[in-house]
Amino acid sequence: MRTLHYGFWAALCAISLCAPAARGQQQDQSTPIPAYKSPLGAGDVNNPTDTNSEQVAPDTSSLSGFQNFSLGLPTARSYWQPHAELSLAADSNGLETPTGSSWSMFGVLSGGVDVHRTSGNSNLSLSYMGGGTFSNESDVGDGSFQNLNVSDRYSFRRLTISAQDAFSYLPEDAIGFAGLGGTLIPGGAGPGGLGSAFTPGQSILIGQGQSIGNASDVETDVALSGRSSLTFVGGYSLLRYLGSSLLDYNSAIFRVGYNYQISARNTMSVLYQYNRITYDNFDQSISAHSAELSYGRRVTGRLAFQVAAGPQITLATVPINGTPVVSGPTTGGSVTQIGWTLNASLNWQLKRGGLSAQYFHGVTGGSGVLGGAIEDTFTGTATRQLSRTISGSIDGGYSRVAGVPLSDVLAGGAPNQNYEYFFGGGSLSRPLSRTLALNFSYQLQYQTSNAAVCGGTICGTNIIVHLVSLGVTWRERPLLF
Repeated sequence: MRTLHYGFWAALCAISLCAPAARGQQQDQSTPIPAYKSPLGAGDVNNPTDTNSEQVAPDTSSLSGFQNFSLGLPTARSYWQPHAELSLAADSNGLETPTGSSWSMFGVLSGGVDVHRTSGNSNLSLSYMGGGTFSNESDVGDGSFQNLNVSDRYSFRRLTISAQDAFSYLPEDAIGFAGLGGTLIPGGAGPGGLGSAFTPGQSILIGQGQSIGNASDVETDVALSGRSSLTFVGGYSLLRYLGSSLLDYNSAIFRVGYNYQISARNTMSVLYQYNRITYDNFDQSISAHSAELSYGRRVTGRLAFQVAAGPQITLATVPINGTPVVSGPTTGGSVTQIGWTLNASLNWQLKRGGLSAQYFHGVTGGSGVLGGAIEDTFTGTATRQLSRTISGSIDGGYSRVAGVPLSDVLAGGAPNQNYEYFFGGGSLSRPLSRTLALNFSYQLQYQTSNAAVCGGTICGTNIIVHLVSLGVTWRERPLLF
């Protein structure tokens, strides 16, 4: 995808060679090196990477709220933690075209900071990452990216107010930008990940082109008794494709739920959710109503599991079109579809590693290509401490995005367009010092569709991408304030 400046090779090699020497001077070789904490999860303020029952406090978030259960929340001490990364990557299909097969190289330079501040009844978390990719290749060029997540929680005697905002600016679609030296991963930080009820979602490879995503949510929890509570959530998200004819869309969501604490570790809830999706450059709107029954179980520092499922009724105006980027005069009409929705997540901390997984099924905005879609997404990650100094992880996922059916409204309409996307890969990390680590990763991405149509800069049915990266990450230990 990009041709690299020769100076980048020299810088990367210099850091890799000098860091072990510095380590030998700074610490006694008889002292065990602490396990390096990967920065891959650093952008998610709700899921701390360093989690066990002695270092985190219990997660008391509502089962029917906008946040998934975590293994625990940071302790009451305030801290900030800067980090930076320099990576070199090789891409087999940089422009994400069906005929792409030539390898290209590019560099990634990023930096950021994580902040946690506890003051009175406030619990603030902030995570920022920004940087750029650089290349000499004229048809790709350089790019920049920004990712900011902010959340806060105010606790009173019987009332808790939570708010969160997630913003991203990317040089291409979120899943195509995945894996750059560990900077981003599919379904990872920011509002551009694979499907979720409270993010706009980006689950179709569409190639180069700047995009902006933002998701804002506010939640109020009212305690009725020691075991029961009411939850009210309002949220708004958007996805914009700059300089493109793709579909810009907005999603407004409202949820109300009743929660009951069965035991110290088990919770159940019932909730109602309304979601309305509109488009800026397409005469289409979608309203989805769902009623869900939810169950959650959490053990601080060890296990966080929840699942919510129920019927979903979707009302959509015509045109309901399975082909991308439709504009011009349209005819009036509507269609009602009865389906189902499911959202589940799992975080499981083991002695020398951990497992995490998430699944979503429901109505989404169509990732800028379809005017409304039924989406299934699954992502999973397994981490393992392979030795005293080397840790590894494997990850994979699948998504299927299908246009809302036409047959109920337009007789003889075109078949629904659908996209299937797979990714899988792994990474290795080795500490070079207490704050430096060397990372290597590989990822495979594959997408197929049932008809040759154009979405963004991609025209065709099958796309395959191999991505390999090598990088050095610096992450300072938490600095108290």
